[in-house]
Amino acid sequence: MELKNHALVALSLVAFVPTISILFTLNYNDDELTSQIFFLTCKLWLLIAPAYWYLRVEGKEISRSPADKNGLVMGAFTGILMSAIILLMWYIFGDTIDVESMLVEMETTGLTDIRIYIAGMLYWIFLNSLLEEYVFRWFVTTKGIDLLGSEVAGIILSALLFTLHHAIALHYFGFVWWQTVMASFGLLSAAAIWSWLYIRYKSIWVCWLSHAICDIAVFGIGYLLIFG
Repeated sequence: MELKNHALVALSLVAFVPTISILFTLNYNDDELTSQIFFLTCKLWLLIAPAYWYLRVEGKEISRSPADKNGLVMGAFTGILMSAIILLMWYIFGDTIDVESMLVEMETTGLTDIRIYIAGMLYWIFLNSLLEEYVFRWFVTTKGIDLLGSEVAGIILSALLFTLHHAIALHYFGFVWWQTVMASFGLLSAAAIWSWLYIRYKSIWVCWLSHAICDIAVFGIGYLLIFG
């Protein structure tokens, strides 16, 4: 019971912070500077809170989460496979996206400026994806397993929480309900695969590699939508 209570408290510290960040930025605030400050504050919290819990509350030691060759190969393979699916879906359904509504929402984030977009692209591919693996695949998945007593249940919980804030973002960026449902199914599947990769290889670098490859495809499509 104590393990479950600790896991519940740990999850409550981080699980909904990305969703709060998205809602504040896209629904409750129109000032670009305020949005960026709040966004940065949330990211710092997501970086610090799991580390504090792991090192201070649980009293464990820092790990570099080393990856072996087989894990990296599987990470690359799954990333390329999922990127191919993303590009295929874009080829089939890309014309149905309301680009104008998306651009209106993106103006508040500054991403319609090519310089900010490129900087943001590099950040999301190389840093944000790593932070999300650190939070959702390592921390949320493992605490979900402790809370629910099952690897499968932990994977599902982590995937649902990961998908939640992305689905909200898609809604505010102008996706209609069926597009959001389709994209959310893809996100849920990808998140489950990344959690499985973490459990299988015990390294966030494996799932990060897969995630980063997918982000390259996503930001490539985003570039075409905004600047193409």
